[in-house]
Amino acid sequence: MSELPPQLASFRASIPLLESTVYLASCSQGPLSAPVRDAVTSFVQRWDEHGLGWEEWGRQVESARAGFAELINAAPEDIAIGTSMSQIASSVVSAYVRERRAPRRRIVSSLGEFPGVAHAWLGARAYGWRVDQLAADAAAPLDPLDVIAAVDEDTAIVCVPHVSYQSGGLLELSEVIASAHARGAAVFVDAYQSVGTIPVDVRANGADFLASGAAKYLCGTPGFTFLYVRPGLREQLEPTVTGWFGRQDPFAFDPATLDYAPGASRFDLGSPSVLPGAIAETAIDMIRAAGPDRVRAHVENLVAAALDLGGELGLRVLGPKVASARGAMAAFDAGSAEEGVRVGEALRERGIVASPRGRAVRLSPHGFTLDEEMELAVREVARLVRG
Repeated sequence: MSELPPQLASFRASIPLLESTVYLASCSQGPLSAPVRDAVTSFVQRWDEHGLGWEEWGRQVESARAGFAELINAAPEDIAIGTSMSQIASSVVSAYVRERRAPRRRIVSSLGEFPGVAHAWLGARAYGWRVDQLAADAAAPLDPLDVIAAVDEDTAIVCVPHVSYQSGGLLELSEVIASAHARGAAVFVDAYQSVGTIPVDVRANGADFLASGAAKYLCGTPGFTFLYVRPGLREQLEPTVTGWFGRQDPFAFDPATLDYAPGASRFDLGSPSVLPGAIAETAIDMIRAAGPDRVRAHVENLVAAALDLGGELGLRVLGPKVASARGAMAAFDAGSAEEGVRVGEALRERGIVASPRGRAVRLSPHGFTLDEEMELAVREVARLVRG
């Protein structure tokens, strides 16, 4: 059996499921760890014994906010919290479309966006905004040159996925962001498929918005999502999709005043999801201990080996052919969405949990994945696709 660095070995040992299952579906949902299970138990016990637990629950939410900020080299006041990517993106859209005489009224998105994000941008059309979606799919992820060429003087926002949920293709952010800024446009980065397995530095790449959530590579649950908003920009924005936690002092309980918090929390909405928040606090601590740099190096080696082996076995790779241009995912073509489902079900029967999406059979390793597990999964995919 292959050996992991001590920090990754500890990460693996915390996940009981791995004793019986090859888990390659973190691109959809991270596996349950013992620390997260304990956090749930502790939350329920406190609730059961005391009923009210808002003080501790609030502390956990703020701890999760600070932990995510550290992962992306931001400050806690740069981070807003929501329940989903759809909600977070819709709140950003609402801050722009309220300006009925805005000089720029165009949004550049793509068909490579996850639908929950893409639909938020499409909602701006009801307010007279133009939304252009660039071509992208599992076989041909978004091309940064296409994004750069699409931005013009009418563009207010550009939205790009850091890693394609369809194929795992990794977008180089710095050039896209710099080019958009040169034309006066802001950039929203969907980093749900990257944070946790790829080091992210918002101060270095210059992103205006960066959103991610706890459920996938952060090994938490759905219901807790983060939004970074760049200082200097956020003060200009007043979202109409808002709630009482977006106020300067939520606990003033003032229904007559719509004042916006000075930091990114102006994009917070209603009461936070406290159980997912408690889970996120623990899960993020676990990812920080594993180390995104360490995870990235390990995962890149796994994906490189999977691409090489898949090619030898006659599988068609979807997306970039080199691991350095991919996130934590190797994606192989099953031929159709129906075949993708069939292959996914057959893998599960063999103790391998993958996450097909359309024609793509997505094998998504993490820092806990062993070399032989990735090899076994690729060989099984090849056998099932050829069969």
